[in-house]
Amino acid sequence: MPKVSSAPDTKPPARKRARRQTPTLRRQDLLAVTIDCLARLGPRGTTGREICRQAGVSHGLLRHYFRNPDNLLYETYEEVCDQFVARLEAVLADETLTPWDAIDRYFAVLYSEEWANANLLGAWMAFWTMVRSNAEFAAKSEEHNIQVRELLRLAMSRLPTDGTGIPVEDAVVVVSALMDGMWLDICLSPTRTPRDRALDMCCRTVRKLIPPLPSDPTAAN
Repeated sequence: MPKVSSAPDTKPPARKRARRQTPTLRRQDLLAVTIDCLARLGPRGTTGREICRQAGVSHGLLRHYFRNPDNLLYETYEEVCDQFVARLEAVLADETLTPWDAIDRYFAVLYSEEWANANLLGAWMAFWTMVRSNAEFAAKSEEHNIQVRELLRLAMSRLPTDGTGIPVEDAVVVVSALMDGMWLDICLSPTRTPRDRALDMCCRTVRKLIPPLPSDPTAAN
């Protein structure tokens, strides 16, 4: 995702017109510009014309890359949510990973630079505003949260354990809250809680809540 502008109260210059791109690459570029606009300008300032101005394309091109240009912000929210879920699903579908490696990789995706950065936090804050006032955004938010929580539950339910920990459903609630708090902390101040420390704390917390088998070398962290 693009970085946050160092001068959030000013509009950046429009990009030079880009070379011809494939439709997929151009759509991803427009989505990235939309995220940047949301982070700096909020939902009201993130208009189709402003997005096109910053992307260096004509306003009419929006209809080639989005189902409904008038609902561009929702499509951006939908895309971000779906891409994040797809990344987590890919981790859990990787049969080369042990269950402990998979849960660790799950956290690594969450705390990566791609998904935990100030720019994306700014966009999420704009999305959360719309979730409170728009039924379509609210429905997508509920769906997304259920999907992420279910993937976490699936990853944790696969862990070989000695049986002395708390029930998986309770562990999922605790770890989910920890994940959200750490993610927010990283986005607000990457030096206060470095990514590697946040990742380590989540990995160790899971092992405290769901103790691994003493003889399981794959659970080492």
